Amino acid sequence: MRVFVAFIISLLIYTLLFWFFITQLSKIEKLPIKEKSHVIKISLKDIPLPIKQAPAPSKEKVVKKPLKKVEKKKTMVPKKPKKKPVPKKKVVAKKKVITKKKVVIKPKEEMLYIEEPFVKSVAKTQSNDLSSFFSASSSSNTQNYPSAKVQKLYGTSFHSFTPTQKKFIEEKLETIQQITQRTLTRRGYPEGAGATGQEGTNVVSFNLHPNGDISNLRLKTRIGYRALDDNTLTLIRVAYKDYPYPKTTTKIIFYVHYSIYGY
Repeated sequence: MRVFVAFIISLLIYTLLFWFFITQLSKIEKLPIKEKSHVIKISLKDIPLPIKQAPAPSKEKVVKKPLKKVEKKKTMVPKKPKKKPVPKKKVVAKKKVITKKKVVIKPKEEMLYIEEPFVKSVAKTQSNDLSSFFSASSSSNTQNYPSAKVQKLYGTSFHSFTPTQKKFIEEKLETIQQITQRTLTRRGYPEGAGATGQEGTNVVSFNLHPNGDISNLRLKTRIGYRALDDNTLTLIRVAYKDYPYPKTTTKIIFYVHYSIYGY
């Protein structure tokens, strides 16, 4: 039954489609038929080739001249005359007379060096000069100086100091020298200087500031032995940390003694 119903429905659908096609067919416009165009075919074989015209002869005739042969002239090069060989002169070697010069070897002065520009030179009679320092007469005029030692070290420049600076020098100069000598004893004699018998006295000067720093360190007099003079400058740079502090910047001058008998 179901198959029959389906068959009838499908038949109806096909009949409807066929009817719709017939009704619409009459509405379709027919396209106009194109007229046939005449086509002329031309082959390249039938086209005649163009005829080349020969160039017109020119009225002027060109006469070519024959080329002349250029003959190369042979140049005669004069021959150079042969030089006659010059006989060589015999050189007689002169005998050199060698004279032996006597070489004088000067003995080297050990531990001596050229003095620096800020160091005063010391004569060979230093021991005599130093003895004059220590053997100064007590009868000298020391009214304006705290001691004969200060007078020898500072001279007239001491009078240009302020009362505060003069008082510090009077009270603390000996203490500063003792601190320096103790530091020298603790550090020991410079290496090699004691074995060669080097000894002497330096005079040192520098500016001592209120904060304990020093500046303008120099040797006023030197011993003459490099080991001792260099050691003195190094010694001050170590010992100054224990120096008393001044209220104002003060110039300090004192002795540094080297004696092999103390070691």
